[in-house]
Amino acid sequence: MIVLLVLGIVVLALVLLSLIRVGVWAEYAQKTFTVRLLAGPVRVTLFPRKAKQPKPAKAKKAKASKQKKSKPPKKPKTAGEIFDLVKELLPVVTDAAGQLRRKIRIDQFYLDVVVASADPAKTAVNYGRLNGAIGMFWPLVEQNFKVKEWRIRTNVDFTTEHPTVYLRAAATLTIGQILALGVRVASKVLPILSKQKSGSKSRQETQKEAV
Repeated sequence: MIVLLVLGIVVLALVLLSLIRVGVWAEYAQKTFTVRLLAGPVRVTLFPRKAKQPKPAKAKKAKASKQKKSKPPKKPKTAGEIFDLVKELLPVVTDAAGQLRRKIRIDQFYLDVVVASADPAKTAVNYGRLNGAIGMFWPLVEQNFKVKEWRIRTNVDFTTEHPTVYLRAAATLTIGQILALGVRVASKVLPILSKQKSGSKSRQETQKEAV
């Protein structure tokens, strides 16, 4: 009974862990760019990093250098071997990219742009181009990703010369999705690498026998 209870707790913990969403949160405002790593409710700032205080240098004891046995250099892969490997891995990479695209969820996408310049005519033209670009870009995002919250606002200001941009975006996927994708990719990549490695060894042995 106790064993079943422990197993149940472990399974429940793994299920809950697999549901935790991890991803990246980014914000750009007034020439300041911030990037944070998301892991559930935890946020870790990746950029900008805090300046580390220099540590006092410690005297290091001189150690006698040990002579290491030189290993024979590995024979580099030929262009044909590299081409064959890329040819076999390309479908796997393409499939993984498609799977990853369908699993990523855009939790937030907020974009505010105010178009401005010294020339009012140029400002109006740029404003029209911006809206046209957004009209082409955003439908592609919605077709390829799950979007939870989004807001895009554009405006024009003829009283100033400097445009302003504010962007805040967050994209996540669950740990379970990452593990499932990793297992799927590994199950396809490892046999290819193993086959390529064994083929390379057999060719080397054939060359040695010929010599």
